[in-house]
Amino acid sequence: MKNNELLRVYDDVYKNDSSKFYSFNTFPESKLIIEMLPWWNGLKVLEIGCGEGRLAAMLGFAGAESVDAIDYSQEAINIAQGQMNLENVHYQCVDYHEISGQYDVVVLQGVLEHLDEPFGELEYILEKLVRQDGVVITSSPSFLNPRGYVWMTLQLLFDIPMSLTDLHFLCPFDFENFSKEKGYSMEFRSIDQDRASGERLVIDFQKRLPNALKDAGMDNSKVDRLLEWLSQATPYQQRDEFSGATVAYKMSKSNES
Repeated sequence: MKNNELLRVYDDVYKNDSSKFYSFNTFPESKLIIEMLPWWNGLKVLEIGCGEGRLAAMLGFAGAESVDAIDYSQEAINIAQGQMNLENVHYQCVDYHEISGQYDVVVLQGVLEHLDEPFGELEYILEKLVRQDGVVITSSPSFLNPRGYVWMTLQLLFDIPMSLTDLHFLCPFDFENFSKEKGYSMEFRSIDQDRASGERLVIDFQKRLPNALKDAGMDNSKVDRLLEWLSQATPYQQRDEFSGATVAYKMSKSNES
């Protein structure tokens, strides 16, 4: 599947109430992105893949001088324009390759993993859309945790997709390798430890695992046994800055973040 084929999926998601599609509220991820900078006052911001516009509105309230929030789904933009009304936030259905200006900050929340060539696009964004002293802040799911080990075992060994929309499975080491190769500065933080190895992991997998196995034509009758074991085992998982289920990365072209 390619990114342009996902547009139909997301149009349907926004037409039919996006809250039914996503397992958990994305507010903690949005909050993490905002906390990656000490201040937003006076900054010109571009958000790529803004969806229904909540993060863009939060950035506007955080003090950004202007926020250009774009998405390739007109359905999402219609919702954003109908629900959000801030003078410094502007929503538009446009491809970011058509943007000609440069920004202090470019933000992508849960977007890169859905692109055909995520690191090629990240390099394009850094070189074309970010000012010399600006930054990109991007967030993605991470798999350096019990949730990820189960997910990637099914994905890589058995070709069982755990997501219908994720085209790539990005981890901190992917961003570290990219940054080292290109000479970019990078720092990151992870959150959602309980989704990576806790109660929300079990809640998430109660929905995902039976459906994924069923769609692959495999027996899903023993999922409860695995979930019971995970519920007892995950409290023993050592948690650190790498092990959250969601990671935000701050990247820049300069040697200092």
